[in-house]
Amino acid sequence: MSSIKSTYTYLALCVLLLFAINARAKEAIDPIRFNLTTSAQQLALNEEFEIDIHASYLSISSTTVFMFEGSNSFRLKLVMPVGFVQTGGSYSDNVVAELSPSKPSIKYTVIGKFTDKSGNGVFQLLRNHKNSSNLDNYAQVSKLSFTMDEITGTDDTKSANTRIAAIPTPGYIPYLSITDLRSGAADTARVVYITDDFKSGLFRYSASSTQADDGVMTIRHGNRRYERIHDGTVNVNWFGIFGDGTTDQTNTLQSLLNNNRYTTLFFPKSVVSYRIGHVRIYSNKTLLFEDGTFIEGLKTAVNGQMFFMYDASNIVIKGTNVIVSDPNPNYVNNQMRVIFHMGGVTNVLIEGIAANNGGGDGFYIGAGSAKKYSENVKLVNVSADKNRRQGISITGGKNIEIINAVLTNTNGIAPGAGIDVEPNTAENITENVRIINPITRNNSGAGIIVSPGAFVGTNHIVDVVITNHVDEGSTYGFLVTGVTGPVLGTVITQNPIWKNNRGCAFVSRNWSHKAPAVLVQSPTVINANTGATTSPNLGAAFLIYRAENDAGDINLGNIHIFHPRIQDTRSPQLITSSFAYRDLAQHNLILNCSITDPIMSFSPLVNRFSTVYNAELIISDKHEYLTCDFTNYTRYVNYIFHASLYHNASSNAARLLQLSNVNPNFPEIKVEVRASQGIVIVPESVNNILPLSPVNGKRITSNVVGSSIILKKTTNNSWFIKQMIGTWTVLP
Repeated sequence: MSSIKSTYTYLALCVLLLFAINARAKEAIDPIRFNLTTSAQQLALNEEFEIDIHASYLSISSTTVFMFEGSNSFRLKLVMPVGFVQTGGSYSDNVVAELSPSKPSIKYTVIGKFTDKSGNGVFQLLRNHKNSSNLDNYAQVSKLSFTMDEITGTDDTKSANTRIAAIPTPGYIPYLSITDLRSGAADTARVVYITDDFKSGLFRYSASSTQADDGVMTIRHGNRRYERIHDGTVNVNWFGIFGDGTTDQTNTLQSLLNNNRYTTLFFPKSVVSYRIGHVRIYSNKTLLFEDGTFIEGLKTAVNGQMFFMYDASNIVIKGTNVIVSDPNPNYVNNQMRVIFHMGGVTNVLIEGIAANNGGGDGFYIGAGSAKKYSENVKLVNVSADKNRRQGISITGGKNIEIINAVLTNTNGIAPGAGIDVEPNTAENITENVRIINPITRNNSGAGIIVSPGAFVGTNHIVDVVITNHVDEGSTYGFLVTGVTGPVLGTVITQNPIWKNNRGCAFVSRNWSHKAPAVLVQSPTVINANTGATTSPNLGAAFLIYRAENDAGDINLGNIHIFHPRIQDTRSPQLITSSFAYRDLAQHNLILNCSITDPIMSFSPLVNRFSTVYNAELIISDKHEYLTCDFTNYTRYVNYIFHASLYHNASSNAARLLQLSNVNPNFPEIKVEVRASQGIVIVPESVNNILPLSPVNGKRITSNVVGSSIILKKTTNNSWFIKQMIGTWTVLP
């Protein structure tokens, strides 16, 4: 060994890994793990060495807060210390890459040397998203540090005096397993990232924690406890709840729902379904589902509820394209297996959830133990398919909003509707119910039913508004039914489109004239009566009636139809009449009904008439929709056939209009002479036409083009002339 003293400069290496912590002290994790490494142990000046830059894609829960926009892509910069010169390698600043499960890693190299020892020896790797510019802020994601130690001595002592000097370690976040953390591998780190499958996430040292080590929210090494860092949302996978398509997760999920510590539960999407039987959701809970999550029942229960909310408040259930399905081959006569049951709840939001294949209703909104209605409930972008009783039932509700719901294929047990608004008892209420943009399709009953008969004789005020309803293929598009006495309020449907209904598009059945006013505003009916009945009542576009076995109020009515469009594009057309009014049970008068200005559309009906049995009906027809041309036939005004306007524009000879002995206040008619062949109006032998022809059975006639007459049946045996233009004479 040489005894000559020499001065050597050595560079001792200390590799330090630094992962950025959000400057606002809210920890966020980068789904790409970056490492700066080198195999060099000690270096002399001007000695070349290699630094490796590794980027690895991590499988991290979607509930983790990511630091970067487009977090799986990046742009890199490497801040090099003074005195280092890059001489080669594959890395250059502003390199851009994108990682994914199919491309999980990438590596770059930096080759260079230290030419002097004046710098601090620290390499800093910075990253941002791939679309960033040089003006954007970058975050440090890894660090490699060298200490500069000048060692003086002989060649013999040089080796003994050489050391790797440690420098203060910044607060980095090590990646550890739960086993590593329990064994003390975190040392004094205050924040660690746990990498275990399904339990990954950030944990922070808590000196004050006394929680037991559950391997989920708290992990312990000696007296050091690390608490999971989260924003209040807990991932159900952490607790062993997985969607494997087999395991019953009911009890584990219920224990989470029972724990007030966990207010927000997140369900990651699984390859197959979560399996759940019956769980109760208490107040102040939020359930969040990853897009496309599938939850399935156990296929054993025929009654009860799958998700049960009762006397609870402040609940959110939210996702996108989430399916909850509960098929069971044992559903036969059952109707109480509800998927989402809300009883006496307040402030509930369900969004983006499908409730399918239930033995009863997809969604049920009704009474609790004390409060006999639910309040402030909003269903947004929900759907229900192939449930046995209803897509949605509202039996008691105040301030209910249903927005963009799709309710399809309800079948199995009556009523079989897409939506049914039907209080059970007089204790319920139906106030401020708003149904916006609903789509109903192919339901065995009606697309939507409103049936507040339980309120007869009470002071409850029904307030239901339905906007932009579209139904296709249900038995009826819209049904109001079962009010047999006085009830206050209104039921309004605005701009509905009812297509291809098996029966009538709109039906009012056994609806008292003292029931809530039904306002049907600007409806469109397309190709109703696909069942092809030839009945002028049951094949009508609009039917107001009482069935033969219905018991109820003496008089039906209070139905008002505004600006309807009725189309039948088929050949032959199947709609048998435009409007039908009939009390088949009691044959009493139908009161307080109106039709306002039907609109002619493409493919209008040939049968543009009304069937009006004993109805006091007010008709305005400024578009001349309810018009009948005599052509070459005798025409009739009777219970089966009523038009607002009769004319002879296409007649080639005088034609007869036979006036039947209809009820007083039968809808008025207008007769116009449009061709010179003339029209003869013939009352029955027990009727007269006042004041022109006071003698019963006397006919009146006109052949003067432009002449017209408006007639109204005012008493049992008299038609009254409301207006007469031109020349009309009494025939002998």
